[in-house]
Amino acid sequence: MQFIMSTRSLARLDQAAIRAASQRSRSGQAGHAGSGSSLYATFATAERARSMLRQVLRLKQWVAVTSRADDLHHLGEGSIGQAVRLRISEGSDPREFLAAYDSDRCFTLSVIAPCPQCAAPVPTVRIGSLADYGDWLNNAPNLAESPHYRTSPAHRDGCPISRE
Repeated sequence: MQFIMSTRSLARLDQAAIRAASQRSRSGQAGHAGSGSSLYATFATAERARSMLRQVLRLKQWVAVTSRADDLHHLGEGSIGQAVRLRISEGSDPREFLAAYDSDRCFTLSVIAPCPQCAAPVPTVRIGSLADYGDWLNNAPNLAESPHYRTSPAHRDGCPISRE
């Protein structure tokens, strides 16, 4: 039986991410957002994307991660199919991520959040670890931009960031 992550459990995930970011900061290690985890291929499976999110965020098996093809974003240049949109929690404040290939042909995860200019939900920051996610939650400077941030068709018309 698969359980849905409660809002309380999602808050625990956020707290764990913030702790990981804080520990990394105290140790003096630089963030390594953007490190890819797999080589380029012309397709990817939703199962691979869910597995990658579980590994990056250290999610337990009972945490429900839903996935679907993302209708707006391509998987990557020269690839077949759409990127994969991942969602944690069916609660009032779910977390969403985009799994797609970057220009270095690495399968990457990006946090989907409101664009600071047009408020449209777009892939904003690339994450490669729980600490990267914690840095995003803390609004840390120098986060690695998602490879799909500027080109996302989800930006609203007239957004100065889209397609720069």
